[in-house]
Amino acid sequence: MNNDINTSSMMLQMRSMTDRAASNIVPLKMNNEGLPSVSAESSQGVEFGSLLKSALQQVNSIQTESRQLKNDFISGKEGVDLVQVMIASEKSSVAFGATLEIRNKLLKAYEEVKNIRV
Repeated sequence: MNNDINTSSMMLQMRSMTDRAASNIVPLKMNNEGLPSVSAESSQGVEFGSLLKSALQQVNSIQTESRQLKNDFISGKEGVDLVQVMIASEKSSVAFGATLEIRNKLLKAYEEVKNIRV
């Protein structure tokens, strides 16, 4: 069986994603009471909505790529290996499962905030 997984490329992608995530972390500044203080500089970060939209677009592209590989394999296109199809399918499954879990957590948090009595 031919194993076309490029581990060095995958490791480089993982490192670049780690570096990007680490560069977006802003250290918390504490006020006199030991609580995190909010300054004008830290409030100019990435908006949650745009971050969520970007993540959903990535999941969609992963699923589209998986679907295309499946169709190419079924039609007998040259150069499409079953291993590639299965890896793409698993990536798609994991990405969708993670998205579903995030949605469930967000809904649960919304329900908790909605039930808070003021």
